[in-house]
Amino acid sequence: MTAQETSETLSPRIGASLLEARKRAGFSLDELARQSGVSKSILSQIERDRTNPTLATVWRICAALEHPPEALFRAGVVEKPAGIVAVSANATPEVRSEDGLCCLRILGAIETVESVQWYEFAAEPGGLLDSAAHGAGSMEHLTVTEGRLTVTANGETRTAGPGETLRYATAEGGHRIVNDGETPARALMVCTL
Repeated sequence: MTAQETSETLSPRIGASLLEARKRAGFSLDELARQSGVSKSILSQIERDRTNPTLATVWRICAALEHPPEALFRAGVVEKPAGIVAVSANATPEVRSEDGLCCLRILGAIETVESVQWYEFAAEPGGLLDSAAHGAGSMEHLTVTEGRLTVTANGETRTAGPGETLRYATAEGGHRIVNDGETPARALMVCTL
């Protein structure tokens, strides 16, 4: 298997989910392009699984549709009976920041996406994750496991190291997470909605 084939195999396929969400919202491609700021041609490519969008692009699209980002990854999820469900590492969806230096692995279950979402967050030195507001009453809880991360939210900036947790409201305005250190950083992130 070539590197390109591996990348394509491991990339989440969200096209069908995006198309379904867009139709449910009653948006044409033109309308979604206007509302999200993402070009019609890029939206069309995403819906046909011809491109792997960045985290910022997914966030803008989902904000315009008023649709949780994780819900786009429902395609291909098979309901299983009660018991232990194992998800392999390569089946865990991940999205990258606009700069390509941050990665969010989506650990949360589809069934809880409306109330709680959780992620494994990794940022290379200089990595920046810019996020839009998540909606009324929403909070992020970021626990650093390695390195140092700086969060700016609600007009305040704080830095945390290993074992420390930052909690911040995400209902209004944007917020950002930056690895302004010289080594990679990792964290667990839980978003409550």
